[in-house]
Amino acid sequence: MKSRRSILLLVVLLTPFVALAFLNGCSNSAQEDAAYDYEGDQVASGVAESDDAGFVVRTTESSKSGNDGNAPNEPNETAHVPDRMVIYNGDISIEVSDYHKAQEQIQNHVNILGGFVVQSSLHHSGSDEISGSLVVRVPQEKFYPFINELESVSTKVVERSIYGNDVTEEYVDLNSRLKSQQAVEERLLSFMAEAQNTEDLLRISSDLGRVQEEIERIKGRINYLENHVSFATISIYIREKKITVPSIQEGDPLNTWKKGQSLFMDTVNSLLSFFSAVIVFFIGFSPIIVPTLIIVFIIIKVHNKKKEKTMSED
Repeated sequence: MKSRRSILLLVVLLTPFVALAFLNGCSNSAQEDAAYDYEGDQVASGVAESDDAGFVVRTTESSKSGNDGNAPNEPNETAHVPDRMVIYNGDISIEVSDYHKAQEQIQNHVNILGGFVVQSSLHHSGSDEISGSLVVRVPQEKFYPFINELESVSTKVVERSIYGNDVTEEYVDLNSRLKSQQAVEERLLSFMAEAQNTEDLLRISSDLGRVQEEIERIKGRINYLENHVSFATISIYIREKKITVPSIQEGDPLNTWKKGQSLFMDTVNSLLSFFSAVIVFFIGFSPIIVPTLIIVFIIIKVHNKKKEKTMSED
């Protein structure tokens, strides 16, 4: 009897401690469930899991079946794009008879087609020839008509090159990535609205910033591709080849009298120089020339006397 009372008293004393321990365990379990709710929802809804390289989108059966009523419906269809998206570029080198006239015609034609001039340059050479270049952009559907118009403006097409870059695959891939990142953005915004503590809020904000930065980068690339597909780029190199016919000069510019005087004086100076050279020659070589002339004179004199004597004897 005494032992039963001791056991009953022990149970009564331990009951409050057991109850307190049970309540504490339940509270810790609830906190752990709340702490892992954000990460669990991320994996369950297939939104994202962040790492150093960015977000990796995951899709699970729960997200496909729509178990989470708040999860957005992810698009299954790819963006509608034309059959092919090609960026056209052209290089053409032409010769013209009048550079300024040809440049004005080209710029006017570009404006009529709805295009615009991107760059213009001009260069003068030493022989008064003009050359330069124009970089223009015209609507893609006007690309080949504009090239043909350039050939009609020029007197000669020196070189022509046309090439294209097919970006259809890249464009479709960018649109798919954009939709995935937008789905991630929407889910992170919903997590931010439901965040219960500062730690979760900061983590979600950091992930959201990276996702939005990636979205802006993808949109920028898409806009770039759409713009360059819509407008073709053409580089035009222009060289002026002008045939100059000289005009008849008037009397004054010819300077006939002055040129005649100059030629006369040149002739007189040349004669004076010649005679001066001859005199210098004879003076310089007089020690040789004078004895030689004396000897020649004596020989001729002796020869003539012998001839006369022979004729007299006959």
